[in-house]
Amino acid sequence: MIYYFLHDDKGEVLVKESHTLAPTEGMEVYAAAKVEGSEADFYRAQSDFCYVDIEAGTVVFPEPAPSETHYFDYESKQWAADLADLQAAKWREIKAARDADENSTFDWGVHTFQCDQTSQMRIQSAVQAAIIDDSLSMIWTLADNTTQTFTASELKQIGQALSNHVKDCHDRGRILRGQIDAATTEEDLEAIVW
Repeated sequence: MIYYFLHDDKGEVLVKESHTLAPTEGMEVYAAAKVEGSEADFYRAQSDFCYVDIEAGTVVFPEPAPSETHYFDYESKQWAADLADLQAAKWREIKAARDADENSTFDWGVHTFQCDQTSQMRIQSAVQAAIIDDSLSMIWTLADNTTQTFTASELKQIGQALSNHVKDCHDRGRILRGQIDAATTEEDLEAIVW
C-alpha cells in the first residue's frame, strides 16, 4: 500500500489517500502536489494535525495547537493567533471564573453562605421579609449544612454582604477586562488570571 498526502503550494494537506499502485503516466500534476508517507503517518494524520514540508518532501506533525484560538501559519510553520481572538478567548475565561466565584460562597462574619442563583433568590426573599417585619427571626442552612438563627437586622446585613460579594466579583472582572483590552502580546494575556 502506498500512502499519499496531497497538498497545496504552502504545504497544507488537502487530501490523504492510500493506493495499491503508484500514480500512472499522465498524472504529473498529481505527483507534483503529493508526498509519500508511512502507514503510521497516514493513520496518525486521521486525528493529529500535520503539514507537508515541501522542501524536505516530508509529512510533519507539529506540537498540538496551544489553544482552539490558534491557527497554523504555513509560512512560518508555527502556530499563531490574532491578538483580538486571544483577547476574546481570555475574556471568556475570565467571565467563566467570575461567574463561578459569584455563584460559589460568601462570608458574613464567621458564617459562610452559598450564593448560587437559587440561594441568592432565597437570601433576597429573606431580606424583603426582614424589611417588612423587623421582629422576624429565621433559621438558615449555611454552606456547611449547619443551621443558624438570624434576626431581621442580621438578614439585612447578610443581604448586604451578598450584594458586596457580587459587586466585588464584577469590579474585579471589569479591572481584568481593562487589562485584557490593554494587552499587546500573548504573554501579557497569559499573565492575567482570576
